[in-house]
Amino acid sequence: MKSIKTLLFFLALTLGLQAQAQRCGAHIIKGDLDISYEGTADKRFDMNSVMKFPQAIYVAHYLDSCNISLDQRVTVKKQDLEQDTWSPMLKMIDVEQEFSYGELLALSLQQSDNNACDLLFKLCGSPRDVQNYLRSLGFRNICLKWTEKQMHSKPRRSRDNWCTPRDMAELLNWFYCERQSSPVLMYIWDLMLNCETGNNRIKAALPPGAKLAHKTGTGFSKGKTLKGINDVGIVVMPNGDIYPIAIFIKHTKREEEVAEIAKLLLSP
Repeated sequence: MKSIKTLLFFLALTLGLQAQAQRCGAHIIKGDLDISYEGTADKRFDMNSVMKFPQAIYVAHYLDSCNISLDQRVTVKKQDLEQDTWSPMLKMIDVEQEFSYGELLALSLQQSDNNACDLLFKLCGSPRDVQNYLRSLGFRNICLKWTEKQMHSKPRRSRDNWCTPRDMAELLNWFYCERQSSPVLMYIWDLMLNCETGNNRIKAALPPGAKLAHKTGTGFSKGKTLKGINDVGIVVMPNGDIYPIAIFIKHTKREEEVAEIAKLLLSP
């Protein structure tokens, strides 16, 4: 007969796994296989700044459709930008500054600049425009409703910008397959290969010689707990194998948990 301590330990372990399954979703495409972690691939998770990746897919479509070059420049006035938000571009502007569309995409994708993201919404199309375009491609479980400014004013709105890990992994797969069809998509691919955020997430789980094109997302914090730690991207293995991967964690105190999950999914 098992001891009471053993039974209690088993019960605690089971409850722990159930709680983990509720707060963590991960999905990876390996060849013809779709692999989910803890069976949460079709549950909704807040995207946070991961939304800047599907937004970039729409921006590529918009620029191509309107015959707008990545080098075309727009004037940005510092007084029109949000000051109390994550925005490295604020340090680049005294009063006003010209930015190209390519530079705005780089700031949004590589440094997760919230003002750059919202400028792209203003110039190219609203969150609803992005969502409608994604649905025209067949991705019905990626929802965008609010800009970064709107979410910053009411953090609860971040719940309305959601996706399922499965659809995000499928969008990554679409992106990889279509990247060479457009110079803008290829530019986005290069930007994501050189993303400057999330070194402790999927990137930390890569085997030697592998590359990662990715976009991170981080939610609002509550004490020592982070409400939403995300990382989505395309792993390029040394042998040329391609693995689209999407990891979302609702609540965690350890950013490194993303890397631990990625190692499980990427293991042979």
